[in-house]
This record gives sequence, structure tokens and C-alpha cells, in this order.
Amino acid sequence: MTSTGRIDPRVTRTRQLLRNAFIELMQEKGFATIRIEDIAERATINRATFYTHFENKHQFLDSLIREEIRQHFTSQLPPASRWDERTLRIVIQIVLKYVQETQNHYCSSVQMLRPMMQQAIQEELFDVLMNLFPQPAAFGSAPSITRELLACTSSWAIYGAALQWSREPHARSVESMADALLTVITQGVAHLTPSFEQTENLILSTEE
Repeated sequence: MTSTGRIDPRVTRTRQLLRNAFIELMQEKGFATIRIEDIAERATINRATFYTHFENKHQFLDSLIREEIRQHFTSQLPPASRWDERTLRIVIQIVLKYVQETQNHYCSSVQMLRPMMQQAIQEELFDVLMNLFPQPAAFGSAPSITRELLACTSSWAIYGAALQWSREPHARSVESMADALLTVITQGVAHLTPSFEQTENLILSTEE
């Protein structure tokens, strides 16, 4: 860091070299067999420089995932974003695209790395949603509904749906999936759940 609090350009350059080297190696040989020496050599830096920034390759990957998803949120969300459908749609699209991107970058090791990726993405998404949701007083007659509960439920719903979507061989488009997921999150399943009378009528018609 410089005296003004800005990141030293040399640090930024080093991290970019490490990122590029790591992704190339992941695609070539997979996470399990990558050594720190491999990353340093590919990034054209010495091993000591790597250890200046990170303790091991697991910490590096966690930092890389969190930094990337934060950059996506920062660059794509409007300044002073607020809780509305437009903002939530952007958040959902960011997550969908990033989960798909990680599938491509880390394809050979994605199964092994999924717990780490899941934790990093969900936690960063939780923080974004916490900043978007209104204060508890805005929920009026539902005092048990807290910002934490909303952010936790929504972040897991978005990430879980994005993960399942990324696994589908002929998945719908990002836009289509974002619209469907937006409806589920903003309206829940109440309007999709049949009433008691509808259920009784369905049972009766089946028995006839």
C-alpha cells in the first residue's frame, strides 16, 4: 500500500501475473498437482514473492475468488445501489456468469474445489445483499424477518440455483434464468402453491 492508501501498482501487477499463471496451470494440470514453485515460475516471479502475499495455494485461490467476484459487483452495480428488482437482477446475473466462468477456468478441479468456491462466493454475495436490504423497521408486521435472514436465504438460493444451472448441458440463457430466479426470490412460491381448495379438487378429480 502507498502512503495515500492506494494499492501499489507493482502489487497489482504481481497479483495479475499470479492469477494468470494459476489459471493456466489449473487448466493444464489441475489444482492438486500445482506447486508454489510452478506458479512462481509461470508468473516469472520468485517463490519468496508469492509467500509475501499468500501462505499457500489454498489461501491464494480463496483470495482470487473473492477478489474476482467483488470486482464484478463493484464494476457492474450502480453507485449507491438500493434494494429493487433492477439491482437484484444485476446481482443474480453477476453470480450466474461468475459461477459459469469458474466452471470453465477450473473445470478439471471444480469438484474438489467446490466447497471453497461455495463458501467464498456465498459469503461475498451475503455481504452485498446485507448492504442492499432495508433496515429491519421496514418489515413492519414481520419483526422476525431480519436483514441477516433475508441475506442468508437469498444468497444461498441464488448461489444454489446458479450452481445447478451451470451443470445443465443445455441450460437456459443467463437472462432467462435471472428472470426466473428473480421471480422466485421476490415473490416466493406462495403464488405457485395451490390453495387448500384447489388441492382438494385435484384429489377428487384424480379419484373419479
